[in-house]
Amino acid sequence: MKIIKKWLRRALFLLFLSIMLLVTAGYVQYRIVIEETPLIEAIAKVQTSNDYVVLKDIDPFFLQAVVAVEDRRFYQRQGLDIRALGRAMWTNIKNLELLEGGSTIGQQVGKNLYFDYRFNILRKIAEVFLLFDIEKTISKDETLELYVNMNYYGDGYTGIKRASMGYFNRLPSELTLGQASLLAGLPHSPSRFQLSNHFERAKVRQKKVLGDMVDLNIITQQQAEKIYLEDVYE
Repeated sequence: MKIIKKWLRRALFLLFLSIMLLVTAGYVQYRIVIEETPLIEAIAKVQTSNDYVVLKDIDPFFLQAVVAVEDRRFYQRQGLDIRALGRAMWTNIKNLELLEGGSTIGQQVGKNLYFDYRFNILRKIAEVFLLFDIEKTISKDETLELYVNMNYYGDGYTGIKRASMGYFNRLPSELTLGQASLLAGLPHSPSRFQLSNHFERAKVRQKKVLGDMVDLNIITQQQAEKIYLEDVYE
């Protein structure tokens, strides 16, 4: 029994040491990118893009759909979403592959500002430090605004303006309920859901978006079914 306890203590110590080394390495990566391009500069670069759209010029239903499906506690929570992170870890372990990331909208904004889409554990840790900076620097509304303007929606469309114009020839403020809920689901996996060749998959994702909105009492089940049946190209 003493030997088992001894080895258990050693294992726990090594685990703790490994975690601390990873956190330190992630912090170093965060410091490198933030010193190269300060957060305010990185944000300003995005906001001065010709295709950037401010929140008041984006369909409110689209914004509600994005928050519902991507980060439902976005406006109530500060920092990490521990529940979502734990759920994502369990899903990935259960399926033996990376299916969910558990990132908040703020974390994804940090990733989009500084990193590419390839998964890297040190970058995930760096994203956490970036998240704290983002929450100290800008409001929740500004964070959401950046998020929808930087997201990739498939078929070469980055940002909600290009996506809404490219797919439906409508400004972001003119989207129908069906179009808005369909677009809200695309950034989760743009290559799998882009409308040019994966419309049916995108409709499955739209059903998830609408289901989450029903769960949050934003719309009723009857409204969700009606929106789902809308011809988005009409």
